[in-house]
Amino acid sequence: MIAATLTDEFRTAIEAAGLTPPDDLIADGKLHRFSSDGRRGDDAGWYVLHDDGIPAGTFGCWRHGFTQDWCSKTQADMTEAEQQAHKARMQQAKTLRDTEEAQRRAEVSKRAQEMWTRAQPAPTDHPYLATKGVQPHGLRMDGEKLLVPLRDTDGKTWSLQTIGPDGGKRFLPGGRKRGCYFSIGKPDGVLVVCEGFATGASVHEATGHAVAVALDAGNLQAVSQALHDRYRDLRLVLAADDDWKTDGNPGVNKAREAAQAVNGCVALPVFPADRPDRATDFNDLAALAGLDAVRRCIETALREPAPEVAAAPANSGVIVVNGADLKPEPILWLWRDWLALGKLHILAGAPGQGKTTIALAMAATVTVGGHWPDGSRCTDGDVLIWSGEDDPADTLLPRLLAAGANPQRCHFVTGTVVDGQPQPFDPARDMLALQAKAQAIGNVRLLIVDPVVSAVTGDSHKNAEVRRSLQPVVDLAARLGAAAIGITHFSKSGMGGDPATRVIGSVAFTAVARVVMVAAKVKNEEGEERRILARGKSNIGPDDGGFEYHIEQTEPLPDIHASCITWGQSVAGTARELLNEPAGEDESAGPALSGATDFLLEALKDGPTPTKTLQSEARDAGVAWRTVRRASDALGVVKHKSGFDGGWYWSLPEVVHKNPRCPHENVGHLREKLDNIEDAQGLDKLDTFCKTISGDDADVEVF
Repeated sequence: MIAATLTDEFRTAIEAAGLTPPDDLIADGKLHRFSSDGRRGDDAGWYVLHDDGIPAGTFGCWRHGFTQDWCSKTQADMTEAEQQAHKARMQQAKTLRDTEEAQRRAEVSKRAQEMWTRAQPAPTDHPYLATKGVQPHGLRMDGEKLLVPLRDTDGKTWSLQTIGPDGGKRFLPGGRKRGCYFSIGKPDGVLVVCEGFATGASVHEATGHAVAVALDAGNLQAVSQALHDRYRDLRLVLAADDDWKTDGNPGVNKAREAAQAVNGCVALPVFPADRPDRATDFNDLAALAGLDAVRRCIETALREPAPEVAAAPANSGVIVVNGADLKPEPILWLWRDWLALGKLHILAGAPGQGKTTIALAMAATVTVGGHWPDGSRCTDGDVLIWSGEDDPADTLLPRLLAAGANPQRCHFVTGTVVDGQPQPFDPARDMLALQAKAQAIGNVRLLIVDPVVSAVTGDSHKNAEVRRSLQPVVDLAARLGAAAIGITHFSKSGMGGDPATRVIGSVAFTAVARVVMVAAKVKNEEGEERRILARGKSNIGPDDGGFEYHIEQTEPLPDIHASCITWGQSVAGTARELLNEPAGEDESAGPALSGATDFLLEALKDGPTPTKTLQSEARDAGVAWRTVRRASDALGVVKHKSGFDGGWYWSLPEVVHKNPRCPHENVGHLREKLDNIEDAQGLDKLDTFCKTISGDDADVEVF
């Protein structure tokens, strides 16, 4: 017989796995059942233990699909013959376990089918259904308990879940759950997978889409994979439970894992401001905000493009939705015609115009449910601020307090943790983690990115890279149901043109944004200065009009000084009309030359660059080459050849790089010098300045 100490070791291993071992362990090489949770009538636990040769065994729990091996000796302590004998015994134990499990599941399946057959259709007034506010959708009732059948993709019933009048839920012991589900409705190109019955019922009643109820988060991926393998042409949506008060948020994380496995998308419930702590799923959302709120969340997820796959299945194809099947939806506004929920906005202006202070004034309005400049009332909510320029403690929070914000509803992104180590926030890596954090906060209604170029991981002058980098911000706003504001600067020149075209960098910044707001200090007809916030562009509402504003210095707390915005009267007219200043010396340069100048300053900042590379990048940025050449003349760009057989290179006039592989040390900051010259003497003096600091021009390129 196996020694008592070894039996104790086996018992300890079972306990360490979180199971309750039986009082007596029998080492006869046969499979024995026991109550893995210590409850009477439960026999989901099992073990096989033998003492011939090296004492060893295996154990597990059918309820959780868990298996673990145990041996009294390590592999290193065994001889080769002992290892082979141990391997054979473990295989024998596995065969016993699989045979027993198959027999057990067959018995439970037969019992489940018998219970289902003799059960009666569930009434609509069953206490649980009435509490949840949903229809039975084909459920049956045994006594007072609702029966939810678990079927595979072939329609075979493997087990049942029972739901009591009080909502208590239990599964038939020993039944198969993995990959099994309860279905509601018939798929029409879209299939929603969720955890619980009430959640699935609410989603189906809100959208009409077919639903597969997996019954818990751990079964989401198995069910999704089984459905994906069987119905390759269906778009799968994982309707996640938002377990925002549970560490790790298993509902959201398990849904994401399942969606990634089947190229599906995740729909998250977006709750109103007064969300109770226990509100986590779409049934809770339906109870709080109605079925329309549920439908918007599902349809928002469906509007996201399906993930790309390596090779499309033979029976795949393009999904086309008929217009008659769509329900027109209004734009949801945080501030009517200015800030739209789920959309990206750009707030641009020259330095010193209070762009960040304006955005924080808007944030303060959101946190207290205050009034907008036009007098309309704002629905209160939380704000999330990601600033790469200002410190939250000494700059951002004082400005928010000066604007009357509720600090408990203000949240600042200050970094992230990767493998236990603090790291700067990286949008290319951390956007999903930020989404999870925002959903845990709940009711985030405004997202501020300052400056918006911080979200761009590539070249901010290339349309494709800007669009690709901004899309996660757009997606985050849509998933949260929040308005996103990206703050940026104007280019140096181009006054007198359309202000929306003066946003520095690629035109993709203004193309991706649905609304572009511009802030500037201008003079009226009497020569008096005033500041104006105007709409420079809007794809979803009026694109004119604005408000005067003033920047004031206050002391919201003792010895804490901060700027704040006070709003003035509304003003009529387009942004170009409102912000048009008297013509200055740089007006003749025009917006195109201004954009080309900024392009060159960015493209050449790291040293000599081949002419062919500049031509290619100019094409990508949408800048005409003839305009680049004009800008190069204005900047005094040095054009030189690399060696006898080398190509032509361009460089800024701080240093003439005779050998691009061995650049000289910079002698100053060109942008600062150019700005000073431009302000003091005008654009026409730049050429003289650049020639002065450029040095020898013997190798200057001739076109």
